[in-house]
Amino acid sequence: MMLVPYRKDYRKIILGILSFIPGLHDYDRVAEEVDWSLGVGNPIYLWQNDENGDFSGTAIVELGPEYVLIRRISFLPSARSGKNVYAFLTALHQKYANRRLMGTMATQPLITNWEKMHEKQ
Repeated sequence: MMLVPYRKDYRKIILGILSFIPGLHDYDRVAEEVDWSLGVGNPIYLWQNDENGDFSGTAIVELGPEYVLIRRISFLPSARSGKNVYAFLTALHQKYANRRLMGTMATQPLITNWEKMHEKQ
């Protein structure tokens, strides 16, 4: 699995994956979220399968001087496993090794569970 940064030609894929988040089912609402994030400089990443090159997840992050805030994270229903989510978070943590991963009210439970799993390793 591989962390892939946003490119314009991935826009429809990102919109599709984000539409699985409750409250973001409407295309215009999802597009507004992506446009706002890119407009303020928040990176967007995709999670790509090494074997077949398919994308299975995406995350919108906000970078602070000492933190990486996971604003949105979503996976295709067929890829929603702890293994995939934790691998994605680990890749983000490795990319921004000098910063702490944090979550919003919606994403913090995932971050907390990832931290517990990460500490055991």
